[in-house]
Amino acid sequence: MTDIQEDTTRRLPELKERHLPDNCRESVSALLKEVYGYNQFRNLEIYDDLFKGKEKLCISQGQLIENVILEAEKARAGAAQVDNILLTAPTGSGKSLLFQLPAIYLGKEYNLLTIVVSPLKALIVDQVEGLQDLGYTRVAYASSDLSPEQKSEVYRRVREGGIDLFYLSPELLLSYDIKHFVGERRIGLVVVDEAHTVTTWGKEFRVDYWFLGRYLTALKQSLGYSFPLFALTATAVWNPKGGNDMVFETIRSLQMEPCVLYVGTVKRRNIGFDIRQMQMEEGETYDKAKQRVVAARIDDFLNGHKTLLYYPFAGGIDMRLKTWVKPGDWHLVASYYGKKDKEQKAAIVQEFRDGTKQLIVATKAFGMGVDISDIDRIYHVAPSSTFVDYIQEIGRAARDADIQGLSVTDYHKRDFYYMKRLHQSGSIAQEQLVLILRKLMEVYRMKGNKPDIMVSLSDFEFVVKLPRTKNKLEYEAELGQLIKTALLWLEDDLAQRYGKHLLEVSPKNLLTEGYVQDKTGDAFAHEFKNYLTAVKGAEGVYRARLEDLWEERFPELGYKEFKQKLNNGTLWEGSRAVSVGKHEVLLKKDAASIRERIDALFRDLTAMLKNALVKRKGKFDEEELRAVFAEHDMDVRSAKRFIGSLLESRTEEGRSVSYISSVKKKDSNELSFTVTRGFDLLLSRYQKLFAQRIVGSEGDRLTFFCTPFSDLNMLLNLLSMLDCLSFSAEGGGTPCVSVRFNEPDLLEKLALSDDYRNLILDMNEQIFQEQIELFTFFFGTDKLTDEQRWDFVEDYFTGMDVAELKKKF
Repeated sequence: MTDIQEDTTRRLPELKERHLPDNCRESVSALLKEVYGYNQFRNLEIYDDLFKGKEKLCISQGQLIENVILEAEKARAGAAQVDNILLTAPTGSGKSLLFQLPAIYLGKEYNLLTIVVSPLKALIVDQVEGLQDLGYTRVAYASSDLSPEQKSEVYRRVREGGIDLFYLSPELLLSYDIKHFVGERRIGLVVVDEAHTVTTWGKEFRVDYWFLGRYLTALKQSLGYSFPLFALTATAVWNPKGGNDMVFETIRSLQMEPCVLYVGTVKRRNIGFDIRQMQMEEGETYDKAKQRVVAARIDDFLNGHKTLLYYPFAGGIDMRLKTWVKPGDWHLVASYYGKKDKEQKAAIVQEFRDGTKQLIVATKAFGMGVDISDIDRIYHVAPSSTFVDYIQEIGRAARDADIQGLSVTDYHKRDFYYMKRLHQSGSIAQEQLVLILRKLMEVYRMKGNKPDIMVSLSDFEFVVKLPRTKNKLEYEAELGQLIKTALLWLEDDLAQRYGKHLLEVSPKNLLTEGYVQDKTGDAFAHEFKNYLTAVKGAEGVYRARLEDLWEERFPELGYKEFKQKLNNGTLWEGSRAVSVGKHEVLLKKDAASIRERIDALFRDLTAMLKNALVKRKGKFDEEELRAVFAEHDMDVRSAKRFIGSLLESRTEEGRSVSYISSVKKKDSNELSFTVTRGFDLLLSRYQKLFAQRIVGSEGDRLTFFCTPFSDLNMLLNLLSMLDCLSFSAEGGGTPCVSVRFNEPDLLEKLALSDDYRNLILDMNEQIFQEQIELFTFFFGTDKLTDEQRWDFVEDYFTGMDVAELKKKF
């Protein structure tokens, strides 16, 4: 595009010179002994100045803690400038103490509150319970999983000064005014833990972290006073010139300028490497060979070691355990992954901690926040994510300095199958970003070209291919992560190109106002009349103040439980009131001509699919699909989404049914499809639904209330793809974002052009390919000593690119 400036290099954030205090005040050292039982602080090794080289300094935890406290005291005294601090330090270096101790001191000395924002509930709970076990009770947490009853008790204690160290999940913090949590209590320090999750490449990215910088900057302005921001992470690449930089992206995203930077060394001298090339025996498949080498390793690990074995996929772990472990040893082994419930996970961690279990087979769900000091073996069946994540995972070995740890791998070039599959399943494509931008402009026009609008994430459902078989809340969470990420990538890319924000995205409350429909009578409406307003012309439909309803009438339910019951129609006994979305529709053609168009398309589609069933067991490829859609002036981008959405997994009579499946062809980006019998019944169902609901002339507006998973919702998406109508959804319980359109004409032009490419997405793809190169080199050689491997890791983490690394090693 001619009017886009392609120079997207950014100014580096301003760093402040470090002025480390000589030591820590005595009263803080006394608290170290009193709360933690330690007599002295540990030392940390940091780089002096990576712009000049890799010279190192040894600093005490106490000096850094004093630095944090001094900045908080400066803010309390009303200083014009308060410095923020970013620390990167390896797993096991005692980072949580670095913010917990200042928080305890600031609370005790000045009644100041410290807020800790952390991305993982397990991490939050682990740290809070750890402190409570030590006898420190002025600590608590709040996350969306707690019921309103539990949360209001925690908020009361925070407001009244009974809590000094308060952990919050980012989505909760971003959903409310700060007074909601803290009342008039003064904030002394804000901590962002696991700050690397703010960077946009890698599987760890948490979209809510991206909003934190803006939120905290605005918070200081609204409160009328300042506080230091202290961000910490175990793993961050320092590479100011490269696309894989994490350190400066974190400072930029969290709006931490001016920032004092401490980059800790990544080398772990008490962890070695045992990396071997996996050889396949004659007649052996890759899977059989992997099974053989892993089983042999586990035999060895169960002989006096404590081992964490990483497997990329949750599905299949338990089945593989049976083939890897001898029946006599099963009692020594457990599996750990995201789907296990809280109690199961806690029990497994405890048994691993006390040695009852000697080996845990886990996905990367086992990690952040699990502090077990005597693990001595980490085994990777195959890499699942970035090189940075791999280094963080092996850092979970030998936290106890007296233990010698070992990172173990049996490498084969086919190991990247897992990594590629995981990358594809969670990634956003360029074509999706264009479709999202187009949909965004359609909703903008539907809502009267207002500069600020609320957009429901369900508006973008058709763009992302997520399996519908999941439970609605899981589906909603995944949809939210994907769409918010896409919107933010659009926002950030366009801001970089044009030097100004063309659009601005911000998240909204967990529960906004929504709509409820009850077809079983008026018992629900009668019971909760104070929270409901009847919608004119829509029988049994009410606009509902969902948040008030939840907090005042169902305070014992957690957020997920409340949403689930509302989605399933089981919130109130004696009624089937369910959450519905309001769909506003604008017809772009007369209903009769739209009907002709969809009938003709379905006719040609049915002929092609029946031919595939008769002649090729239901198989057909993208080219055949393209030919059908070209006849009906529908672009292929939409065609693939259309066919997938049309016949995808759905629940019918309580069972899951899928009429179509697709796989990627080898050595090509094309898809190959398989259709099953019965698809034509589904198509005729849509035609009947169309006849019942879509009526009127071009320019008419229709309103429907339906659930996010309904056939009507799907039909509207399909007609929107055919460019027969525009629609926008609100309510339905699906999260919303607020979007501000600063340059709608320019955005419209971009949406309609066919050559927009998102450069952030391009950069992320490039980094992904680099990760494979890194692993290929690192795992594919037997020639490196442990010392050389750690030199390689250090060089990568301090800015050396892949080409230079290969040359050097």
